[in-house]
Amino acid sequence: MRRSTVLAVAAATVSLVALVGCDGDPAPAASSTASPGATTPEAAPTSAPTATPTPAPTAVATPAPAATAVATTAGGVIDPEAALALAERTPYAATQDFTSDGGPISAVVKARVNLNGPIRSGRLAESMSVGGEDMMGGANDGPSVVVTDDGTTYIRNGSSWRTSPLGNRIADYHGYAKAVLALGPSARKGMEDCEGTPCYHLSGTVDLEQMKAVEPEQYKILKGKSVESFRLDQWIDAQGRTVRYDKKTELRGIQMRTYGTFRDFGPVEKVDPPR
Repeated sequence: MRRSTVLAVAAATVSLVALVGCDGDPAPAASSTASPGATTPEAAPTSAPTATPTPAPTAVATPAPAATAVATTAGGVIDPEAALALAERTPYAATQDFTSDGGPISAVVKARVNLNGPIRSGRLAESMSVGGEDMMGGANDGPSVVVTDDGTTYIRNGSSWRTSPLGNRIADYHGYAKAVLALGPSARKGMEDCEGTPCYHLSGTVDLEQMKAVEPEQYKILKGKSVESFRLDQWIDAQGRTVRYDKKTELRGIQMRTYGTFRDFGPVEKVDPPR
């Protein structure tokens, strides 16, 4: 593979995980990212990675109670529209384990994030390898990206931190699920088991323009590389929360894939600036 293509895929791999290494924002000395699902179970992770986890936030700010209502029929079948409407009203925290692969590039993100609130926040630990060689170094000894409660994004650069001009790096997974559901009846694949959790599988090819509102930085990068659409599979639970996620994109002839899981749902957690 030509070096220029490898570098382009590397940058896109990191961006597809919604982290660092994006145009105009140099990657920090230690970082990278990843996340859930699989169009087919072939390579979707079945258990949480064992690498050193991202430290959980140390405090809780005005906790929003975890969703307790469910959107199912009498037969236990999830109504995806009702479930997503339910999740839209209930912000929550979750542990995210994502992987992004493309050619020789592999990026992993382990995070604790707050989703569905007015601001998506959290702490993310990233790593990236090229041909099996670690490109970040020490990415698992703590978070490398922090998005605080006011929406400020901090990136670790060695032992110090700096703010990022690119804004929030945490995708709106709820928005992604709504975009797939909007594709119509063909996107409704029905009930499946997600490691013991009943889930509803949504699947379809989404126009890149749908990404503009839910992941604007990634949208700009892919738009600039003439990507027009992507394949997305998403599994939601009875409370409308994403449990598994699998996105596939072709970039300059290279198949890019970002997949992973969300687990350990709970109340929204406070995220302060790093020190």
